[in-house]
Amino acid sequence: MDKSKINEHIGKLFQEYRQKNNLTQNQVAEMTGLEPRHISQIERGFSKGSIDTLIKLCNAYKITPDIILYDLLDDDVKNYVSIYDEKLKKLSKRDKEAVLNLIDFFLKK
Repeated sequence: MDKSKINEHIGKLFQEYRQKNNLTQNQVAEMTGLEPRHISQIERGFSKGSIDTLIKLCNAYKITPDIILYDLLDDDVKNYVSIYDEKLKKLSKRDKEAVLNLIDFFLKK
C-alpha cells in the first residue's frame, strides 16, 4: 500500500471511531490537545500524524492502536497474529491473566 493510501486508510478509521463515539472534531481537540484542523487533515488522509497523535486519538476513542494499524500488516503476519488472538478470545479473564503471567515469566528469563 502506498503512502497516500495508508494515510487515507488511517484517516478513514479515525473518522469512523470518532463518529461511533458521537464526538465532533472540536470535542476531540479539547480531549487530546490537538488542533481541530490537524484532526481534519488526518481524517482526510492529508496527514498521518505522529505516534503521540496516534496514542492521543486512540485514548480519546477508547481503542488500541492495533485496530488502526492491523490492516497495514502483511498477510502472513496477520494470519500469525490472528491464530493466537482467536484462541485467547476463548479464554476466561482468569486464564488470560495466567497466560500473560506465563509470557512475562519467559520474557524475564
